[in-house]
Amino acid sequence: MTDRVIHPAKPLDVGIVGGGMAGLYAGLLLQKHGHRVRIFEGTDRVGGRVYTHYFTQEQDQFFEAGAMRLPQSGFQTYTFDLIDWLRQFRLPKDRKIKLIPYILSAPGNRLYVNGVRGDGYQVTSTTPASINWEVPDEYKNKTAGELLKTAIGPLIEMLEDDFDQGFRELVERYDNFSFRFYLVSVIGWPTSVIDFVETVASQTNQFALSVPEMVMQNMEFNTEDWFTIEHGMSRLPSAMSYLLGYRNITYGARVTGVRNEDNGNVAITAVGYNGRIEAKFDRVILAIPPAALKMIADRPRWSIPKELAIRSMHFEALYKMGLRFKTRFWERVGPKSMRGGQSTTDLPIRWIVYPSNGIGGDGPGVLLVYAWMTDATTWLPLTPTERRSLALFCLARMYNGEVDTKTKKEIDVYDLLIGSSDAVWSAKTSTGDAMFLPGQFNSRFEPGRKPEGNIFFAGEHLSRHHTWISGALESAHQAVRDMIGDVPPLGPPVGQHSDQPPQIDPKLPPTNIELNYGAPILLGSRGDDATPKVEYRFTPHEPLFRIGQGWPVYEGSTAPAFPLHLGGDARHPIGVELTDLAGPGACE
Repeated sequence: MTDRVIHPAKPLDVGIVGGGMAGLYAGLLLQKHGHRVRIFEGTDRVGGRVYTHYFTQEQDQFFEAGAMRLPQSGFQTYTFDLIDWLRQFRLPKDRKIKLIPYILSAPGNRLYVNGVRGDGYQVTSTTPASINWEVPDEYKNKTAGELLKTAIGPLIEMLEDDFDQGFRELVERYDNFSFRFYLVSVIGWPTSVIDFVETVASQTNQFALSVPEMVMQNMEFNTEDWFTIEHGMSRLPSAMSYLLGYRNITYGARVTGVRNEDNGNVAITAVGYNGRIEAKFDRVILAIPPAALKMIADRPRWSIPKELAIRSMHFEALYKMGLRFKTRFWERVGPKSMRGGQSTTDLPIRWIVYPSNGIGGDGPGVLLVYAWMTDATTWLPLTPTERRSLALFCLARMYNGEVDTKTKKEIDVYDLLIGSSDAVWSAKTSTGDAMFLPGQFNSRFEPGRKPEGNIFFAGEHLSRHHTWISGALESAHQAVRDMIGDVPPLGPPVGQHSDQPPQIDPKLPPTNIELNYGAPILLGSRGDDATPKVEYRFTPHEPLFRIGQGWPVYEGSTAPAFPLHLGGDARHPIGVELTDLAGPGACE
């Protein structure tokens, strides 16, 4: 397979619903092979669940409200190759991508479970006896890691030997089992042991997921080397959207209709407070979560298996809160100097993540609390101020009264707080992490990703690797292959060293070097050739006092400009609900 551009006999005009990682990747891959794309994004940003929130523009004053780490495992090649591909281009300074190590676990990380304080470094080394967890005697001194390896080690080895064959066998044998049922009926664990392992090594009720889901998640977390992006993960979708071209993305566009036309085209209707667009495309990719697709009432009705997949593919809530403090006090307490990693507790905050950026800095620092599933859902009914109060109460239980080794003062997290921001992923948007329940890989996965005529589907839920950026990229690659043929994923040319990219200027016409490297020919910033030539109608919402003036109705394929922002819903915007709160020390 070659990485050279495949020139289409006739460029396709492709509408993509969703500007997350799947939608952006599909758009770039289609552009690379000479097709034209228009992305409809319902919010005012791209990236989906890749979202860095910046408290200020000062160094390292941010937290990852979404994806925050990249394991260097075999499957994650999709993401690392994409980054190498992006580095071929001369990007603006604030969109350049540099990988730095991500520290998953570090000396000094804490464990606070069952009212017992312990060492949270390599948390799966915890035993039931060390935290006074009552289990039968033969389990008391077995670590959570040993127990998990006994239960799923052979299944992971099966995947490592031959992933495709191993995954098929795993689904055939165990997809109808919840992980908890598997541990009881196949492995023979008592309930107390299952509860211990879930509490220490997972999140509440995560063992209700299917066996394949849990095996896949544990497989990725067995990886030793991890990375993140310097200055924030949002640089990844920001770089992608820059190359895709700002004129090829319409923001604030909530899609309310997807309809097949008699001539084979697919019509999209999108609305916002600025107006309404109706546009017709040769092909359409729906790169949105199934719950969002389900709520598009004006769309075709497909087969029963497809409709069941759309209605039932399971997503779980996510919750994160970033807290900005006057100091990085967590690095200056206790006998061990902590550098990154995370602490584990059965308090409501569950995980405390210490970012890998800015380690050792003297100024303000940011940490975050992080929960999945039931542990996330229980935060959602609280107000932002109640959530902050609860998080501070839990952090005070973990740290207050200890002495900062640099200032020699007792730590008081209330006094040190500058501000907070929390990200509620399931309050105003149909998203979270795809985490399949028993039977869903077997009955929902293939129908969910099957194309329907000229309509295609993408998203991390349509990959076998849920929750990861690479899962979204893999599904987008598959959707493009289904549409235009067997093209390779985005990546550096074969033989090119990733540390010495050619630095192509995306604003200039393509060069012979670029064509030989197989880099994109058509990018939005290179002119009108990259912009879809589609029939559309834009109907503006009338202002109250028009008095003969206002926006005209644009109609046809020769209209002067496709609207770039429909405005969304001013009163009830979709997307992650993120609330900033100032702390008492905000003005010091």
